[in-house]
Amino acid sequence: MRTRLDRLLKLVPVISVLGGGALLAVERVWKDSGGQSEVRAEFVKLSGENVFLRRENGIVITVPLSSLSKVDQEFVVGTRPPGEAGALLGAQEEIVLQLPKPMFVSSPVIDLGLPNMEKFDISKRIKSFKALKGTVNVAKGKKVTSSDPAPIIGDLNLITDGDADGADGSFVELMPGKQWVQIDLGATHTIQKIALWHYHKLLAAYLDVVIQVSDDPDFSKGATTLWNSDHDDTSGFGKGKDPTYVESNYGRIIEGKAAKARYVRLWSHGNTSNEMNHYCEVQVFAVPPP
Repeated sequence: MRTRLDRLLKLVPVISVLGGGALLAVERVWKDSGGQSEVRAEFVKLSGENVFLRRENGIVITVPLSSLSKVDQEFVVGTRPPGEAGALLGAQEEIVLQLPKPMFVSSPVIDLGLPNMEKFDISKRIKSFKALKGTVNVAKGKKVTSSDPAPIIGDLNLITDGDADGADGSFVELMPGKQWVQIDLGATHTIQKIALWHYHKLLAAYLDVVIQVSDDPDFSKGATTLWNSDHDDTSGFGKGKDPTYVESNYGRIIEGKAAKARYVRLWSHGNTSNEMNHYCEVQVFAVPPP
């Protein structure tokens, strides 16, 4: 079964990628930045912001340095000269989320009858995370468009107002069926994290959530999928391996995978309580370009 880290890995031709400071034949277990999945491979080299690894089947793959765990990042950077190593990792700081007040208290054991329902895990309720120094919510105040240009409830600007409150008057309700909202960041950014809050006032899980980023406003080319919980390919983006989860005031932190993009598009297909699609807040974290 493919792990979450497997999905971050991009197959590349097996070519001469050795040399240039490469540390050969160092086989270890590599973990993603969330510590949720792992893969065994040999370290080959670091090139720019990408790490080249050779899997057990001999195929050389590449993965963004920022998507690896802190321990793995330090291992890789430790193979470089001290001055260069510091520049690669960069100074980091703690980003503390402004969590809204909880709207209900749910039981740790919840069964909504979905095949890809996530088991309760307190570690998923994240209040803060490490990011490069200078990281901010670059989506705040940015323009939002949607497949439903006239929401049933609320205004699309609520999605990027910086407030994840789930109270009445603080969320947007879109029509039933497969719908999307899109944020224009105004410029291309290297995305580190995305924080997402659907409506969290009732016990519900949102269905077929797909999050993509691209430099193309139409998402007809160059789209990178950061999250896909559509387990049976209802929405046509392929079968997703990410879980469906019960909404809460903690929202959900999505790995940005160091993807470079100007636009962020989020899909959903109703929820377990009704057919509507709701958003309270979407925050995109990156270092603003000069």
